[in-house]
Amino acid sequence: MINPEEIVQIVESIWFSILDLAIQVDGAGNERIAAAGSRTFTGCVQFTGDFEGATTLDCTDEIARRVAAVMFEADPESLSTEEIQDALGELTNMIGGNIKPLLPGTSRLSLPSVVEGMDYTLIVPGSQVLCQVGFECEGQPILVTLVESQGKR
Repeated sequence: MINPEEIVQIVESIWFSILDLAIQVDGAGNERIAAAGSRTFTGCVQFTGDFEGATTLDCTDEIARRVAAVMFEADPESLSTEEIQDALGELTNMIGGNIKPLLPGTSRLSLPSVVEGMDYTLIVPGSQVLCQVGFECEGQPILVTLVESQGKR
């Protein structure tokens, strides 16, 4: 199955090639996002088929705005919520698309979903965490998680 090093390689590759931003592993990513106490974003894509589960990308409003600004070549403060959601959805889709070939059998990838707000929890019912890696980009925490439906084991 997928190990943390493969997630790191996928995320670093996307961050460098698409965003041209430095990103590094940060073991406290989950705690730092929760402690931020401000608006956060979560992107999610689901896998169906031989492997059933999901990949999520969690980040603060500040880094979501920053990556959207790079993708849209715009000032971060000029971006609409929809543009930020689109950028985060696309990044989540790229991560999921790179994870998909590493999964057993044949699976399909859903369209990305994005949720944003304060003090929320996104869960994939009936799933367990297979791999979770925290990152830091420009001082901001990012968390990438892969979960699998417990019914498929």
